Amino acid sequence: MEKKIKTYIEFWQTNCYKKGIPETADPRLEQLNKVPSYKLICKAILKNDYHLETLGFTKPVSKHYSSFKRVELQNRPGFMYTLSLF
Repeated sequence: MEKKIKTYIEFWQTNCYKKGIPETADPRLEQLNKVPSYKLICKAILKNDYHLETLGFTKPVSKHYSSFKRVELQNRPGFMYTLSLF
């Protein structure tokens, strides 16, 4: 989690906020992940958002997900064609 927070801060500092990210920002923009703030980082920590989805990071996909979806699709009634997943 600490590494991702550092990555988040470094990303915003190199792209837009050379002097550092602000403590708070407009709440409407924070919700859209358009502006960074330390308040948003604190919210992610308090929510125990391990993958930091609040900060724009995505959850890692399980390696078994594609095989599970393949079996689920094949067991559907009316399954007539094969979908290629990954």
